[in-house]
Amino acid sequence: MTTLTLKQANQIIDAVFAKARELDLPPVGCAILDAGGHLKAFQAEDGLAFARVIVCQAKAWGSLGVGVDSNKIAERYCAGGPNPGFINALNAMTGGYVVPLAGGVLIKDADGNNIGAVGVSGAKPEEDEVCARAGLAAMRA
Repeated sequence: MTTLTLKQANQIIDAVFAKARELDLPPVGCAILDAGGHLKAFQAEDGLAFARVIVCQAKAWGSLGVGVDSNKIAERYCAGGPNPGFINALNAMTGGYVVPLAGGVLIKDADGNNIGAVGVSGAKPEEDEVCARAGLAAMRA
């Protein structure tokens, strides 16, 4: 399995910010976690609300913890049935560290193994996800 490097993490962040500026979004923050859920890199654009720092990490952490992008967690949460209960229980067990909104995306190596996750927050969740995916595309280029 490949290990996520600091250089790759910074490439992702640079591309996330470039996409956010291209789309003229409000200030965003970007957290990169390694495969163990540890913070590898984080940056916030000027003017980012302070709670977004935590939201970025929680989107990425939830993706790693559940093994899917956070938009899938959001879909499960909104679908009803046992899903909201599971996510609420997961949040209780982890001190509220799962945000069921788009913007958290798994980072995979060439073999498809999870090597980390990116979390973006500051704009609408769908826009956060677009920025996160732009970051991953830049890392792979």
